[in-house]
Amino acid sequence: MYNQIVYGSLLNPQELEKHDISMDRVKFVKVKNFKRVFNQEPSWRKVESNNRAVMNIQDDSSSWFNALLIVGITQKHVEELDHRERGYDRIDVPNGDVILYDSGKVVKDCFVYKGKIDKQNAQILPNLDYFEICKSGANSYFEDFFNDYMATTYKNGIEGLTLI
Repeated sequence: MYNQIVYGSLLNPQELEKHDISMDRVKFVKVKNFKRVFNQEPSWRKVESNNRAVMNIQDDSSSWFNALLIVGITQKHVEELDHRERGYDRIDVPNGDVILYDSGKVVKDCFVYKGKIDKQNAQILPNLDYFEICKSGANSYFEDFFNDYMATTYKNGIEGLTLI
């Protein structure tokens, strides 16, 4: 069994349902030492415009982002999600970097998908439909979760990364 961190479209309960993941297996977490950013070329959400970026995370020791933690992911789900997230590498999150919203307790043995280097692009902007799926997902929970999502999500800008 695995503990998976999701931070993009899988924040949306309808997207989770597509993979038979029920909300009773979900916890709300903060993940340290990463920044969430729209800088990933899509693998299957193809759009022929500059507004095509999907979500990614990048190492940043002074940042954090909020996410959902799916507890008890099976090997079958991992294989299914590896296919869905084919533009990403599955990485282990260092123990101590994932904490629960409600208690501040550390969660161990977590993994997350991080964009492959060759799929990252500092020139593209968020895919607007995809952004709405992510934003709607974040907004379907509690107010602090949504506010944290908006305060920890970045996009490419003229002078580097800027908050969405």
